[in-house]
Amino acid sequence: MATADTAQRGSLGGVLTLRGFERSAEIALGLVWLVVATGAIVRLTASGLGCPHWPTCQAESLSPPTSYHAIIEFGNRVISGIAMLATVATAWIGWKTPGVRRDTMWVAVAVAAGTVAQVPLGGITVYYDLNPYLVMSHFLLAMAVVAGGTWVVYRSRAQAQGRSETAQLDWLTLVAVIAVLSCLVLVTTGAFSTAAGPHPGSTATVIKRIGNFYDTVYIHVRAAATYGIVLAIIAGWLWRKSRQSLALKLALWTVGLTLVQLAVGEYQYRNGLPWKVIAVHVSMAATLLILTVFLACEVAYRRRIPRSGV
Repeated sequence: MATADTAQRGSLGGVLTLRGFERSAEIALGLVWLVVATGAIVRLTASGLGCPHWPTCQAESLSPPTSYHAIIEFGNRVISGIAMLATVATAWIGWKTPGVRRDTMWVAVAVAAGTVAQVPLGGITVYYDLNPYLVMSHFLLAMAVVAGGTWVVYRSRAQAQGRSETAQLDWLTLVAVIAVLSCLVLVTTGAFSTAAGPHPGSTATVIKRIGNFYDTVYIHVRAAATYGIVLAIIAGWLWRKSRQSLALKLALWTVGLTLVQLAVGEYQYRNGLPWKVIAVHVSMAATLLILTVFLACEVAYRRRIPRSGV
């Protein structure tokens, strides 16, 4: 019986294979996570307008100046550009590789489109002096790309391993989908809290904040509680019914990271919102979203995955 890798011998340089598509998707996901992490540092260090021009930093030069803020902002731009190329390459590989499912291919294209859209959105955000609504949309689009990229990684891995999977349309799958949606709501309410907080993103311009910080935190905390309840339901069911599954391991890792994230959030709230702690909080939020999407996928496809593939 031919394996998926055997069936694709002769593909160009080993790149246009299901395994090559999987590796490309993994690299792209790592890079878009890095975009989120470095983007948070740009904002929290007030480096958002460190480069007065876009996409270059200085109008007369492609290289950034030596100032602290300019290096941080330009570094994020470079990483974002590399991530864009990686997601576009992944979409191209998915389009050209035999055996890639059509839904996976189109989500990879959507992820690439999302990263490309960040380029003009970033320019508009700088042009309007870091309008908080634009900054927030910039961040939320990046998180949407992270979620989509995670799904592409999961599906590309299944196809590279030759697993035939069909999603199970039952109540637990529905709860898993709700977990992803509640995680996205949690991220969105966190973005509003940051937009209402004391970190506007630049020292060059006084920018009006969004709403009242304490009101946004009130909503964010309740969103966190909702997400935690949904996650506990999934973990509890898996503990009772599928104790040796990868899904349970993912659920326990997600629960553990959520508890750490709650502790970090509580610490930053009670200690004046130090920017380094918030940067950790944002990076962990992106990681939590990745784990949640992986968990939802593993739950949805759990009965079709053979033990050898787990």
